[in-house]
Amino acid sequence: MRNRLVTALALCALLPASALAQQQPTQPQSALLNGGSIAGAGPKQPVAQVYMHPQLGFRVVAPPGATIAEKAEGRQIAIRSRRGYAVNLQTGAARPDIPLERMSSLLEVKYLGDGKPWSARGTDRALTVGGMPAHEVMYSGSNTKASVIVARGQVNDYVFIYMAPQDQFVNLSHEFNWILDNFQPGPKDMAKPAPAISAAPMTPQAAATPAPNGAARPGASAAFSEPGYGYVIEYPQDWDLSLPAERAAMFSGRQGTPEYAAIIGVQNIQPAGAKSGDEAVMRALNQLKASLGNAVRDLRVLGDQPWTYQRDGRRLIGRQIAVSYMHGGERFRKLLIAIPRPTGTVAHVWSYTAPEGQFASFQPIAKQMLDSWRILTAEVQ
Repeated sequence: MRNRLVTALALCALLPASALAQQQPTQPQSALLNGGSIAGAGPKQPVAQVYMHPQLGFRVVAPPGATIAEKAEGRQIAIRSRRGYAVNLQTGAARPDIPLERMSSLLEVKYLGDGKPWSARGTDRALTVGGMPAHEVMYSGSNTKASVIVARGQVNDYVFIYMAPQDQFVNLSHEFNWILDNFQPGPKDMAKPAPAISAAPMTPQAAATPAPNGAARPGASAAFSEPGYGYVIEYPQDWDLSLPAERAAMFSGRQGTPEYAAIIGVQNIQPAGAKSGDEAVMRALNQLKASLGNAVRDLRVLGDQPWTYQRDGRRLIGRQIAVSYMHGGERFRKLLIAIPRPTGTVAHVWSYTAPEGQFASFQPIAKQMLDSWRILTAEVQ
């Protein structure tokens, strides 16, 4: 029996809330992992595809169910979905001599006019993509509609073209917004280096202790993101993913591998009575500690300190708690990090759990996952 799962996500007395359903407060509900079985666990879910350009270093994530293909020797990336839309991404040297609002006109010679895909130019607006300034122009044709967005980095320009049937353009646009929200430009195109998000040690002593020789190292990754969860996170491609409760995801190495001992989870919690995101973080962590304390023995708090999420120009102040405890005759160590959503009263809680003797071995994988965790603000349906 995998009885350690009772403490994996500390779901002993909480039902995670929808990340974006802020209007109606939800009440906590029991989601006890009884004797190692996962209540409500279902089959594996579709995962998002991740593409990293080998030279430029930019990252594109396709929504679950869509595919990514590289064309023109990496100068064009195509995302296709069976839902009926397509997104093309082209890259080229930045053209600071041409204002962003005029960049899309370079495409009009090929696409706009009689006998061409687009017959009319519509509204335009300024926006930000991946921390870069960008400009969007809408186009329409007889049967299709398109959005052209040009984003300007320090070295490269990125041209996104989203196309869908006229009658489905608006309904499918949330997937395009999701792609934009997950896009990460190459390191040379960032105005400033992206700040690193540290997994933060359990104790000062742990910080000074490097991972032992032969410890697990990060490898190829897949991406998890589901509508309504409000985030995307990458995880090792050869790990298992399960959904033990509503708005909760759990990742672990496959049975028979050393990584089976490590569990990393993310859950959304909307505590009853919370009136702000900061209060949601504190209540969620207090409830998690209390429910964990009821399920294990000798629970010890090793650290409790502020923790800051800072990425893509977004700064969220949260909290991290480190604990250890006895369960099934073995001592475990757990790190809990909670941050508020940018609006509302939902807290995102990330956790890493492993037997104390193996905690340092799997910490590089846990840190890689934490570094990949990105909070989304585009509407998710």
